[in-house]
Amino acid sequence: MSTWAQAGRMALLLCGLVAVQAANSQEPVYPELSLSTGLNFSRGDFGTDADIEDFYVPIGFTATFENFAFRIKVPYLSVDTTSEGVTTTESGLGDISASLTAFNVLYSNDLDLALDITGSLKFGTADRDTGLGTGESDATLYLDGYKFFDNATVFGSIGHRWRGEPPNVAFDDVFLAMLGVTFATEWGGLVGTTFDYRESAISEFDDIQELQGFVVLPLGDAWDLEVYAFTGFTDSSPDWGAGFTIAADLRRLAFRRDR
Repeated sequence: MSTWAQAGRMALLLCGLVAVQAANSQEPVYPELSLSTGLNFSRGDFGTDADIEDFYVPIGFTATFENFAFRIKVPYLSVDTTSEGVTTTESGLGDISASLTAFNVLYSNDLDLALDITGSLKFGTADRDTGLGTGESDATLYLDGYKFFDNATVFGSIGHRWRGEPPNVAFDDVFLAMLGVTFATEWGGLVGTTFDYRESAISEFDDIQELQGFVVLPLGDAWDLEVYAFTGFTDSSPDWGAGFTIAADLRRLAFRRDR
């Protein structure tokens, strides 16, 4: 699963939690601070002649204010590659990323529409020699649009990524897009689906297309669990994958300790 999809669902989770707070008439206290981790597994050949299994374990921190949010993510990667019956494993630090989102840059209360803007940087911290990353930094700018209904939200994103180019490799800048819908449940959670598209940075490879489904489960006042699964539709996409993310509201955890 692409980090684009992960970022989109994280933004959706934040919006969903805000909506749940509003429904419960709970005024948020800023800044809202959260810590998250999880596990993402994907499998496929990704346009190569090898079978690749990818394990991705991120640790994320988010600080949300009334009009903007800052996020940083530090991932650990483990990649098993099987070719001609021989399996090799490479593991280590992935690419650290940071993003800043401005909420409600455009907003219409009459039409129940909102537009956010996000800028993100992916730092080339993953080891290029082991194939865990390119060793170069990327910058991405994207717009997220939301249409709100009573118990559902339709959302879409468009973005552009400027790719850093490692030695002897020509990467193209790429276009990204996402379309999805989420529904609020009677038990206080969210269910939804997204379709993600990303241009290939290498012209010889197919563009990436993925369909994902997810469920967000509230675990008490301070914890939320997201469980998801996805599949790809092109040779460059994963055959399938699944994972989970668990996030803790640090302020609520502190309040519980004080009691």
